[in-house]
Parts: sequence; structure tokens; C-alpha cells
Amino acid sequence: MTRSDWSTADELGWRTVALRWFLVHGVEANLAEDLTQETLLRLLQGQQRGQPLTRAYLHRVCQSVLYDHLRQCAREPSCQPLDACCCVAVAESGFQQAEDRAFLEQALGQLRLLERAIVEMHHLEEQTFEVIAATLGIPVERAKKTSQRAIKKMQQWARSSGGSGLKGVGFFSGASAHTQKKEPSPDGI
Repeated sequence: MTRSDWSTADELGWRTVALRWFLVHGVEANLAEDLTQETLLRLLQGQQRGQPLTRAYLHRVCQSVLYDHLRQCAREPSCQPLDACCCVAVAESGFQQAEDRAFLEQALGQLRLLERAIVEMHHLEEQTFEVIAATLGIPVERAKKTSQRAIKKMQQWARSSGGSGLKGVGFFSGASAHTQKKEPSPDGI
């Protein structure tokens, strides 16, 4: 592919492939967008140097961008000034939310990368399975089944870890908000 061959359609295709790569490798959606932009810039630089644009080269660039990001995060100090921290919990409910979020992160950590990506996209980012399937390049039914299995895996982990106190968190209430059915009242109303 020569420099003049780089079209909007090609860029969209490469962008989609790069975004999928980052999501499958467990990168959260917002960060995946940023890393995808960096990947496209590096692909364009490589193309200007005469590097042929292949899928293998794209995956190597994605991996390089991700490793560069991880190295940069490791070099940055882990403590922030108190006024810069957005998660200061003052009230008791704030502490409970922080504990719930930490427990949820641990539960998500039990999942494979694809499972985690689907659960986060559907339940946390409220994306439809159709959008998730298109983004990850998998069938819609596979996305749904993977989500169901992942939720069951998280529920089993929560039960074995003493997570019964998280009934308010959608994953641990037995069914997600998308699948709960309304029970008829005794009055028939």
C-alpha cells in the first residue's frame, strides 16, 4: 500500500481492528480509543517510511503502543495530591461505594479478557450486544452467552468470597437489570 492509497475507508478499517485488539487485551474502552489513535499515528509514520501495512504489523504496533503506555504508567508516581483525587469518600455511603467498587474490580479480575470486555461494555457502559458484537467482531449470540457465563462466574466467586453484602450491585443480585422480569402482584395489578 503506497502513501496515496491511505484512504478514509482504510483508516476506518485499521482503526476498527486496532480498537478490537485493545479491547480483547483487556484495555478499558476510553483508554482503548486513545491507544488506537496513537496506533494510527504510528501506522501513518511507518507508511511514510515505506513500511507495508499488514495485519501482523498492525498487531505489533498495537502491542508496542500498549507496552509504552504501561511503562509510562509505571514511571508515574502512584500517589496524587489529595485535592486531585476524585475518590475521597467522606460519608459512610461513600466508603460502602468504594468497597463495592473494589469488590467489583476483584470479581471482574476473575474473568478472561474477552469476558471482562463484554461485561464492562454491556453492564457498565450500557452498550447493546449488537454494538459489542460489532466492536469485537464476534456474533451477537456469542456476546450474549459470554456475558451470561461471565456473570455466573462472578456470582460464584462472590459467594465463595463472602460477597453476599453486594446485593445492590447488579452483577450480584442474581439477574441483571436487563433480564429481570417483573413479578405480578398478589392483587393481579
